[in-house]
Amino acid sequence: MSVTTAVDSEGLNIVVLVGEITSPLVSRSLSNGDIASSFDMATHTNDGRLSVPVSMVGESSVVVVGSHICVVGAVRRRFFRAGGSVTSRTEVIASSVIPMRRKAQIRKALDETMENLLALQGG
Repeated sequence: MSVTTAVDSEGLNIVVLVGEITSPLVSRSLSNGDIASSFDMATHTNDGRLSVPVSMVGESSVVVVGSHICVVGAVRRRFFRAGGSVTSRTEVIASSVIPMRRKAQIRKALDETMENLLALQGG
């Protein structure tokens, strides 16, 4: 599970979320030895509260229910077999999970995101 935010001629897949963690971190070991973790977070929009599933490589002490965080990553839809049929899940694959109190760290992650966007536009 790696997140790519590389710019190419086809486009860019970047997501920035700010919200509250609503479920505990669930981690599992993969066959290659990596740890995959996931949690849910809620964002608030003019249309109400939206629940967003987030996955990440490794574990994080930042992921605590009720914490306010900023997530930078990419959207992915994955397909898998469950109960004899193929199903899918759309989720955000996090490259950064940052507590909202860490403004400089958030600024750095967003600056890198903006550089990717500007590179895509050629400027």
